[in-house]
Amino acid sequence: MSVKGYSRMQIRLHWAVFGLVVVQFLFGDGMGHAFGQYMDTGEKGFTVLVGLHILIGLSILVLAFWRLGLRFLHGVPAPDPTHSPAQILLARVIHGGLYVLMVALPVSGMLAWSLGSGLAAGLHAGLRVILVLLILLHVAAALMGQYVKKDGTLTRMLKAEG
Repeated sequence: MSVKGYSRMQIRLHWAVFGLVVVQFLFGDGMGHAFGQYMDTGEKGFTVLVGLHILIGLSILVLAFWRLGLRFLHGVPAPDPTHSPAQILLARVIHGGLYVLMVALPVSGMLAWSLGSGLAAGLHAGLRVILVLLILLHVAAALMGQYVKKDGTLTRMLKAEG
């Protein structure tokens, strides 16, 4: 379903998830350190940073499903008609990847922590790298559209329709 613009709630959820992801990256070392100790000693060291990391990860997971629900119920704006088929495909791949990672990262983190799984922790770490790359591509494309092509790409995620 195609609509004129994003809803106010879609925009709020977009920026809320972005903020939570930034916090995860800023304070994720606390969880990494605690997981390393857990692997060495077999004992989980529960600190404020560990609790915060878990709470934010669960929040991202819930908000990701909320965002997906709104995407299906409300729809999203059609691609800019000036974008090439390759640009549209790349945007869809990046957005799809971001949604997959908003689910896969919290799940892999939960599995790593709850099961003491080095495999899940390794997957979690690898997915973090992919997330950073996709975020960089996503931001670069939005800034390029807004300031180079002047197509209003960024404005669509700043101002609700209607």
